[in-house]
Parts: sequence; structure tokens; C-alpha cells
Amino acid sequence: MRAFCIAMAAAITVIIATQFDLPVSSTHIAVGAVFGVGFLREFLKATYARTVEEIMSHHDGQDQVVVEAFLEEFRRASITRKGEMLSQLKAHSAEADLTKKERKGLRKIYRQQLVKRSALLKIVAAWLITVPVSGLLAATLFYAIRGFMLP
Repeated sequence: MRAFCIAMAAAITVIIATQFDLPVSSTHIAVGAVFGVGFLREFLKATYARTVEEIMSHHDGQDQVVVEAFLEEFRRASITRKGEMLSQLKAHSAEADLTKKERKGLRKIYRQQLVKRSALLKIVAAWLITVPVSGLLAATLFYAIRGFMLP
């Protein structure tokens, strides 16, 4: 499903760019689509992990079977029912022993990054460098070849 979405997004982007006579690289577009899918997966996974973490914290001290039953019911519930379940938990919330800063630190430790940020920066830098360099190289080659062909 991810590969289909990446290929479809890249194809549509190339078609639209072609209609506007924009010089684009299909490879760069495909890389952008890969990053888009990766960032979305990371966001969805983090959001779901936060929701499960919140459910677990509200059931702190209860039997594990009760917690698992609630999580299973939550997974199978409709969107509106999930909202109701979460609001009920928040209404019955007890004070936690951790400060907001400590929770944020724990979340940072357990956070899974599906897209490496350093790779994204390298790709942006590569785009900024390769486009003008390839343009200058092409112009230089054209000028040289044209010079050889003149009588």
C-alpha cells in the first residue's frame, strides 16, 4: 500500500509539473513521496502510542486483564465511541507522580523515528546543490560541443 501511494503521488506530481512546464526530477519527487509516507506513518504511530499510554496511565494499579480488555474494546470501537471512552478516562483521571517535563523526556526516549531527520537535511542540501551544478555543467558541455561543431 505504501509503495502504491508513493508511486501514485510521484506520477501525479510529475504530470501536474509537466502541465505547468516545470523542470522536475522524478527521482527527487519519488524521494519526497517516500518521506511524506514515512512522516505520516511516524505521526500516526506516535499518536496511537500516546493514546495507549494515556489509557494505561488511567488504569494504573488495575488488573492487567482489565487493562487489556479496555484496550481491545478501544481498538474495535468506532471513532465516536473512542472519543467517548477517552473523555471518560480524562474525567476520572488521577494526578500522576511525573511532571510534564519528565513525561516529555520519557516520550522522547520511547519515540520511534521512521524517517531519519539527518537524511532529510542531506537530501534538501543535495537538491540545492545538484540543480544549479547540473545546469551549469549542461550549459558548459553545450557551449563546448557547439564550439567544436562550428566551422
